[in-house]
Amino acid sequence: MGRFLSAALALLAGCATLEPASVVPPLAQPLLTSFQIAGRISVRHGAEGFSGNLSWRHANEEDEFVILTPLGQGVARIIKNAAGVSLETPNQAIVRAQDAESLTQSTLGFVLPLSGLPHWVQAQPIGPAAQLRHNPEGTLDQLSEQGWQIDYLAYRAVGALQLPGKVFMENADVKLRLIVDEWQVPAP
Repeated sequence: MGRFLSAALALLAGCATLEPASVVPPLAQPLLTSFQIAGRISVRHGAEGFSGNLSWRHANEEDEFVILTPLGQGVARIIKNAAGVSLETPNQAIVRAQDAESLTQSTLGFVLPLSGLPHWVQAQPIGPAAQLRHNPEGTLDQLSEQGWQIDYLAYRAVGALQLPGKVFMENADVKLRLIVDEWQVPAP
């Protein structure tokens, strides 16, 4: 019994000196200045909600969002550039504003984070105050910034990059879900 106890203690002592498993550092990827996304979007504000298809073209400081019904009918087209933001809907006058947040507040009754979206859809923070949580693979699991919590539930290999395939965002008023079916990025 004494030998068994000595052997067990020696074994435990040996285990105690093992180093912890290595932690993968956060995956460092460049911020893309242009891309195109095709996917699906759903937005919920209180008891109201919408879901449909999304085509998004981002180039430098210009964005074009085209939102379609699941059957492919155009619902809205939002263009954001240096001149401001415009919203075009079928059979309606074009609505213009200085920024995306005031446009969505005035037309929808709540704010969509269109200014932060080009960063967040790439799993990138806007500024250094963001709170980040990475998974063991080094990709971002969660980002909290500007009152939004963004969860990254899936990634897709796009060339040498790992880009989000499923992004869930929410703040106190709005839940936004984005499923990216296709990424198009410039060749390296």
